[in-house]
Amino acid sequence: MMFTVLLYIPLVLMIIFSFLTVESFAQWTIPNSDTINNQKINFSTYESNDSNLKIDYPSDWILMENSSSSIEFRPQTSSQSGEYVKMSVIPLAKSITMQSIVAETLKNKSNTLDNFQLQDTNIVPNLQNIPMHKLVYSYTNSNNEQVMELDFGMINNDQLYLFSFISSPSVYYNYIPTVDKMIGSISKYFTETSLTKVASEVVKPVSENVKALGNEDADITVVEFADYRCPFCHKFHEETFDKVVTNFLNSGKAKYLFKDLVVNDRGEYKGSMQAAVATHCAAEQGKYWEYSKEVFKNFKPEPQHWVTLDSLMTFANNIQIQDMSKFKSCVESNKYQNQIQESGTLAKQLGITGTPSFVILKNDKIETTFPGAIPYDYFEKTLNVVALK
Repeated sequence: MMFTVLLYIPLVLMIIFSFLTVESFAQWTIPNSDTINNQKINFSTYESNDSNLKIDYPSDWILMENSSSSIEFRPQTSSQSGEYVKMSVIPLAKSITMQSIVAETLKNKSNTLDNFQLQDTNIVPNLQNIPMHKLVYSYTNSNNEQVMELDFGMINNDQLYLFSFISSPSVYYNYIPTVDKMIGSISKYFTETSLTKVASEVVKPVSENVKALGNEDADITVVEFADYRCPFCHKFHEETFDKVVTNFLNSGKAKYLFKDLVVNDRGEYKGSMQAAVATHCAAEQGKYWEYSKEVFKNFKPEPQHWVTLDSLMTFANNIQIQDMSKFKSCVESNKYQNQIQESGTLAKQLGITGTPSFVILKNDKIETTFPGAIPYDYFEKTLNVVALK
């Protein structure tokens, strides 16, 4: 019975290849906003009273709110066949998956619609791993007219968000850029919501022993996710980090946090985790940032196993750790391993999989994320843009 309501609800998304060349399939992704903006279409934003549904739509389209969970958008110049977009929010049982909905939808459509032809079906990748899927198909309606339909579906908080665009084939592709923008806005708003939920964790210092670098009252927070054995992390700390400290942290414009993301440990050698644990052991004696800098300073490329207990003890001695016995015992016990793994989990929630990666926040709101050992000029430009917001 769970699928009874859903049998007539196709799912998901979008297509960028010609209807006349059905054999040519292409991967659909969330559209690039620059491409949409160049089309000079004015958009408004619809948000339901319960904030459960939020979507951008062309300002000159007619909006018809059927309920808080169902709304339609129609172009004023819609042809006789009646192009329109319908957006619905449908409660789901936790056991229902996107794949099962798609399977039932395809089965129902192919059995009940005349001249049904599936054009495209694809899982839609996204950083937050929200289940998204698309279907694009054609069929003949009750008036014996050919129809194109694009369905985009996503599951979030046990609800199916279903976007459907129905059109005659003759004008279908004329509307695709606008439809792209509408679908892109759905993903954008979900991403913002998802990031807002984890922002409070992102801005927290790793532990009470690790204070942020810079002005703790600064509006801007820079968070780095990195692995001590990552060559690009080393490159960033060799070429860019000190300039960020001088121009943004020492000047009071921003504060800086470091969170461990262990990605280079494979097999029996766990040098990345061991180095991360050692930084937190150093933090117990007020030497977190000094120790972190010392580890990067002594970086060696693979396959050298340069992180060992002996080397970590040498680094501790270099920065004058007072109680070396306590430090050694802390490292050997892997005392902070769970805490480090929690930082890795947080990175995954942000869609971060590689190192180094950076999260920039203003007033504890995530403004942007970006990966890589970026040069200082880019870093400076990004922080200045965020400061002006």
